[in-house]
Parts: sequence; structure tokens; C-alpha cells
Amino acid sequence: MVRSPSHPLRDAGLAVSLLTVVPTPARWPEGERTGAAGWFSFAGLIVGAPAWFFIHVLERAGWSGGAALVVGALVVTGWALITRMLHWDGLADFADGLWGGHSTEQRLRIMADSHTGAFGAAAVALVANVEVAAVSSLLGGGHEIPLLVVPVLGRLAATCAAWLGEPARPGGLGRSVMGRPRVVDVFAAGGVVGTMAAMLYAGFGASGAALALIGVVLALVVPHFLSKPMGGVTGDVMGASVLVCETALLALSALMWGA
Repeated sequence: MVRSPSHPLRDAGLAVSLLTVVPTPARWPEGERTGAAGWFSFAGLIVGAPAWFFIHVLERAGWSGGAALVVGALVVTGWALITRMLHWDGLADFADGLWGGHSTEQRLRIMADSHTGAFGAAAVALVANVEVAAVSSLLGGGHEIPLLVVPVLGRLAATCAAWLGEPARPGGLGRSVMGRPRVVDVFAAGGVVGTMAAMLYAGFGASGAALALIGVVLALVVPHFLSKPMGGVTGDVMGASVLVCETALLALSALMWGA
């Protein structure tokens, strides 16, 4: 696949249109590899910012943390809807392939099937339970900064999978974002993640900086391990990596700062 010329604005638009429901005028260049992966964390801002704003509106209206479980469920539902449930679909397909196949070829074949099996349904339910519980705990403790930051750090996992992994199969949308990044792509991802790390440090001090560091480490490590049984990276591996990292960071945030 030919590497396309660097177009940061186009690549940002491609990342947003791929990972969210927000429409952009950017169009995928046929047969070319783009730098969209460098902007996945930027797309994470579009996921996290509405939840963060929603909580602030509730607080301005007099909400004091009551029914945090219901509000937490609404936040996680909003995240799923704003992403067209893309990552949840990837998680379900990955779980079905991982536990339903006995060889790399069989796992890839199962993941390519549009039907969701018992393993995929169970994985989605378990991860959703943890995310709702973690978000609710954070809201009960009066801490909404992780709602903005964690979706950004979670999507860094897809960036690392694209930059550091090898494709499991030829072709596909995932293949169009994979490969060694340009300097501008690294700066794009680093700028957004660095800003989020600064927010965590401003809000929580050393423990916030530690969470940001853990997020970066998870983004590097999780896709590597998830791609091994699949023989490489696919779009489903990227989606599963995002949710695994996001859920782990939410759970850790709740343990540190939740009610």
C-alpha cells in the first residue's frame, strides 16, 4: 500500500470520521496509507468532552452526585453511541475469535463473521459492567477529569497498534492506517496525550501523572499481547485494545479517587 503525502487536517478528519459519528469532509484515499492513526487520541477528545461537559451542566443545575449509577450508565452509553459502538463490536469479535478458534486462521475467520457469539456477548457485558461501576464511583467521589482523559489514553492503544504492529491480513481499513509514523503524526498524538497528562497532574498531582504513564504503557503493551493469537493486528484487535485499556484506566481511577 502506497504511503500518501502528509495531510494533517485530512488525517485528523479521517480519524474523527472513523472513530466517531461526527461527519467530516475528509475522504479515504484509495490504495494509500494515511497518517490518521496519529490523530486517534484527538478523536478520543470528541468522545470524552461531551461526558465531561454533561457532568458540569448537571452540577450547575444542582446535581450533587445522587443516582451516580444511573448517570454513569448514561455516560458509558453515550460513549458507545458516539463511536457507533465500533470498539464494542471489535471487542465482541475479538473475544469470539480468541476463545472460539483453535488456530490463527480459524480465529481470523470467526472475527470476520458479523454474528456475535456467546464469548463476544459475555465480553461486552463484563466490560460494560466494569466501566459503568468505575464511572459511577468517580462521579460519586466528585471527580470528572478522568471522563475526559481516559477516552484519549484508551485510543492511544489503537495508535500504537497501527504504528508498532504487523497486519494480520492484507487489505482492510485497518491496513490503511498501519505503518511507521511521520514526525507530524507523533507530535499530533504526543501533543494531545501530553495535554491530558498535564490535566491529570493539575487535578491529582503525582497520582494523576502516574495514571497517565500507566495509560501510555498499557497502550504500548495491550495491543502487542492481543495481536499475538491473531497473527497480527486487525481492526477488531485495535477496537478490543482501546476498550481493554480504557476499562483498566477507569477501574484504576475509581480505585484511586472514587467514592
